[in-house]
Amino acid sequence: MIKISFKLKDIIRISIPVFLLIMFLILTGCTSQQKEASVAEDKVLNIACTIPPEEEFIRAIGGDRVNVTLMVPPGASPHTFEPTPSQITALESADLYIALGSGIEFENRWLSKIKKMYPDLKIINGSERIMLLPNTPHHHEEEENDHHEEEAEEEGPTDPHVWLSPKNAAVIVNATCDALSDLKPELKEEFSHNRDIYLDELGALDTSIRKSLDNIPSRTILVYHPAFGYFCRDYNLTQLSIEENGHEPTGKGIGEVISDAKAANITLVFSEPESSQQGAVTLAKEINGTVVMISPLSGDYLKNMQHIADSIARK
Repeated sequence: MIKISFKLKDIIRISIPVFLLIMFLILTGCTSQQKEASVAEDKVLNIACTIPPEEEFIRAIGGDRVNVTLMVPPGASPHTFEPTPSQITALESADLYIALGSGIEFENRWLSKIKKMYPDLKIINGSERIMLLPNTPHHHEEEENDHHEEEAEEEGPTDPHVWLSPKNAAVIVNATCDALSDLKPELKEEFSHNRDIYLDELGALDTSIRKSLDNIPSRTILVYHPAFGYFCRDYNLTQLSIEENGHEPTGKGIGEVISDAKAANITLVFSEPESSQQGAVTLAKEINGTVVMISPLSGDYLKNMQHIADSIARK
């Protein structure tokens, strides 16, 4: 039998080089990971936007190259929402703000303030190449005010709900891709590839919506909030709205909407989960109908737009 004996100094002599080698490998690995993390972080763009559908567009194009700061979170309404201090502070690290640019109330109230707070923040208008529709006019004013009303409509606010049209969404997607490519020219090919994939999905969505709405018995929809002007324009529908230019309707106005709805045999009132349901429920009772919830602001844009079309088709 061979007897093996190690003295303490032998163990120490062997252990120190091994220990040093292990430490070298650990430190080298950590440095490598830090460098990789640093490079990855350097390639990430911090992009801010207003509503959830825009966030989907940005992520579809940017993938893991972007972090997105959403100003109006899911479940909130851009017509009334006020940002938290932490949301405003988050814009300090933003490379770009992609504004909807269609006159939506949140941006009307806050974009000028954001520009003052962060003068170096680049802001682009995602709807710059979209022909905006006039906001839904008052339909029930007195006849003697018709002339003045027409003048007001010509100079009045535009319909801000541009994203509720796959064709308009494609315009916003193209503008988004251009903006991201300007910030990171070396990633332009990647961004363009992602954009083209998403544009194909928007094209398929448009075809599917047309098929869903092809043979519906009535092409008039009754909505509480007039958010579907662009959708109705694209798919040959008429929007009968209860709200008038963002204001609660008068008693006379409600009566005329009820009469119009009954004449058209409408039994569904489309309302939004981001808004109060009281008015829609009251109207539904008056026409012996039902309230159907459809959200213009869902972050799952493609699925949600098809859901809106299917809901209308079942009316």
